Amino acid sequence: MRSMTSQGIATVAAAALLAFACAKPEPLTAAKAQEIIGDRSVQREPVYAEVPQKVWWTPQSPKDDYDEKALRTLHNLERAGLVVVGEAHPDEQSATYIAKVTAKGFPILGTAPSLRGPVYRGKICEKVYDGLRDFVRHPTEPTVGSAELIWHYDHATWLYPLFETKIDKPLRHPFASQIAFHWEKGDWKFSVMVKKTDAAPARAR
Repeated sequence: MRSMTSQGIATVAAAALLAFACAKPEPLTAAKAQEIIGDRSVQREPVYAEVPQKVWWTPQSPKDDYDEKALRTLHNLERAGLVVVGEAHPDEQSATYIAKVTAKGFPILGTAPSLRGPVYRGKICEKVYDGLRDFVRHPTEPTVGSAELIWHYDHATWLYPLFETKIDKPLRHPFASQIAFHWEKGDWKFSVMVKKTDAAPARAR
């Protein structure tokens, strides 16, 4: 009996993989959607807040609400010993505040670029996933569906109250991400269609 060559083995393996990839999967279900999400539904993701290292305003660029929150945040961080804030007032309608990180703050505050210039950033809490809800399978495409992935902010760090620049990050309030599922090239795929919406009942908002 003639043995199969390595080329023949490779051809058979390729054919088997192609057949597997072309195999029609079972219809998508809520349980399968949860399986596709996998470990993500039990993970905790760090959440960061940012504050500009430099806060300023002039008559041509007046102080706004965010400037006020940023300035309060810099002073909060200064009282915690994480930064030192210097200030200058060229006139009554202009001001510049620049924060410099201290030895204590160096291992705690990270840095990053932003539209407002360099920022300090710190971990303020975690994003906790609570599972899927409202799964819906496409009426005519059995391998296509969608669901809401519910999550909330929790496990606040001591930096949480200091960063007054955090926006829409209430603790233990439910949010939802709209997730779409589909079968492609022999595997299940998912994508985030809507990143964040309020998931609390209307009466609880």
